[in-house]
Amino acid sequence: MISMKAMSKSQTPPEFVIRLFTGLLIICTTIGAVMIIRSLEPRMQIPVQIAKITVAYGDTLWNIAQHIAPDIDPRRVVWEIQTLNQIDTPEIFPGQVLKVPVYN
Repeated sequence: MISMKAMSKSQTPPEFVIRLFTGLLIICTTIGAVMIIRSLEPRMQIPVQIAKITVAYGDTLWNIAQHIAPDIDPRRVVWEIQTLNQIDTPEIFPGQVLKVPVYN
């Protein structure tokens, strides 16, 4: 049987090296996870100005939202239109003038 005294120090890694390696592994994994999550998150676009449009027959808030901001979730744009115009329902009428957000 081999005793621990007979082994050289180079054969058994010091405890601090193991802890350092474990800590670096945890940090790298955390950074990688954050980067993956951020890449999946849609880019937040902020309206740069407000425009006015006149509702035509057959228009819906959903269609208007898709038309003015095709790359943004229509639910968010509908909410912004409702908020800008202080309306609580999705009901709109032909001839009604609405404020809408404009994005770059």
